[in-house]
This record gives sequence, C-alpha cells and structure tokens, in this order.
Amino acid sequence: MELANYILSFSWIDEEQASFMVQDDRKKISVRYNRKNGNFSFDNHNELSETIRENQFQLKKIINSALKGKETPGQPIHFSFIKDFPFIKNDDFNGYIQVDRRYNDLDIQVKNNETENIHKLFTDGSYAHDREQSGYAGIIEDPGGNRQVFHASSSVKSSNLIELLAISEGLERLMHVDKIQVNTDSRFVIRGLAQWIHFWKLNDWHTAQGSRVKFARHWQQLDRLSEGKFLELKWIKAHSGDSNHTFCHQMAKKFLSGEELCNNCCRCMITVSRGKSIININITKFAKFFGKLLISLFFFRMEP
Repeated sequence: MELANYILSFSWIDEEQASFMVQDDRKKISVRYNRKNGNFSFDNHNELSETIRENQFQLKKIINSALKGKETPGQPIHFSFIKDFPFIKNDDFNGYIQVDRRYNDLDIQVKNNETENIHKLFTDGSYAHDREQSGYAGIIEDPGGNRQVFHASSSVKSSNLIELLAISEGLERLMHVDKIQVNTDSRFVIRGLAQWIHFWKLNDWHTAQGSRVKFARHWQQLDRLSEGKFLELKWIKAHSGDSNHTFCHQMAKKFLSGEELCNNCCRCMITVSRGKSIININITKFAKFFGKLLISLFFFRMEP
C-alpha cells in the first residue's frame, strides 16, 4: 500500500466547526469540518478534495486527535494517508484475514480458504474480575502436525490485554517463521493487527481522540513481532466447539484459578504432545503419586 504525505494547518477553530488548509507538493485546498456531524465541505473541488473524500475516515482521526491536543491555528501538521486501505467489515470475520507485511509492503486481503502449509497458532485468555487474576494458553502446530503447548498465569487486570499477551508469546516462539495462522476469539486483537496498529504508528501511538493508545507498549511489541511476516487471522467464536480453542480455554481457566496447581503453576506442569494428542501432566501430583508408590513397594518388600 502506498503512503501519501500532506500538510494541514488550521485557520480557525470553534466549538462547532474547524477550518483548515490541506496541501501536498502540487495542490492545496481549503476545508471546513463540522465537529457535530463529522462532515467535510470544500471551497472548490479538485483531485485533492477527491482524495480527502476517499480517505475521510483517516482524516477524521487526524483532525480529532489534533483538536483533542488543543492544536493552535497556523501550526503545521504533517500526516499521511494509507491509500486504498481495506477496512475490516463484520462479514470479514467469517473468512481468513490475511495481513502480509513481507517485501517491505502492506497487503491486506480476506480469503474464503485458509493457506496451506502454514504454522498455526491457537490461543485463549481468561480474566477473573473478582480475583483480579488472569491466565492464558496456546497451541503451536507446524505444517507436519507436531505441536507445542505454552501457558502462563498473570496479574494483569484486563481480558483484552491477556488475549494480546497470549498471541505475543505465540508469535515470539515463532520468531523465525514467516507465515503464521493466528486463531483467536478476540476481535479486539484481530482488528488491532489488521487495522488499528497501522494508523496508530502514523499517529505516534495515539488514538483518534488524541489519547495514548491503551496497552501501547504491548501493541508495539506485537507490531515488531509481525514485521516482515504473513499473518492469517482467523476468528473463532467462543464456545463454538473448536477442539483447539476449547483446549486453550480450559487451560487458561485452569492457570487462572490455580485449581489443582501449586503457586508456581507454570513450572509444575509439563505437556506431552504427539500429533493431534495433547496430555498435560501435573508434576507435583505425579511426584506425590510416584512417592506413595515407592513407599508402598518398600514396605511390601519388607513384609516377611
């Protein structure tokens, strides 16, 4: 996708409207923005006015950010449009949203069929408001069907953040893989990876309202982990019966609750994976069982 660079400067601002000039290296145009209904009007029409109309969603974000930051008239604002950016629609979540950031470019498409011979990442996170405790789990499956499971507990106090952390760890484990399918029930993370993150970067990690992006540090890490990769984002409806997602959900809940686990639950669990089969072994319980078995065998041998 191509970036187009512009300069904007406000001439006057009041509670209802803002008037400003937009220019590129060839043309300039005077624009009025209605702060009540979000509409633009132009003193004349040319190629630049058409470009603004086509990218008005992006320009509204820039204008609102500037007004929120109490921008003063006459101060130039340098900004860029991402030409022909394909914004995600609700129907797109039924398909495979492909974000290709290889080859120093950004290409976003939605396909009906998944990509073959691709590493797959399944994740789910869980947050308990009453205990302010979180947990997440994930499965990594290579094209040959070999699997790796990861999991963690956390004290973060956000269901959105724990979902983001789960995917971050999965991508970090796949740092040297350039094609990854990400399966999650979090539309928040999918929209972030496929849409918001590209505008936040242009806006210095601020929202359209001028405030700092929530979880900016974690989004920046996810951005770095996605750089130069082909990500295929697949939304899985929660509790829809998908076996991989169900497994991640159950593991996330277990590590969240601490049930049947010691305080260092991430260290006392091992996962044995072969093909499609996944077995979780609680080392603490296994050690206790094995210890009891050894004692029983010892006393059995001591009997006359």
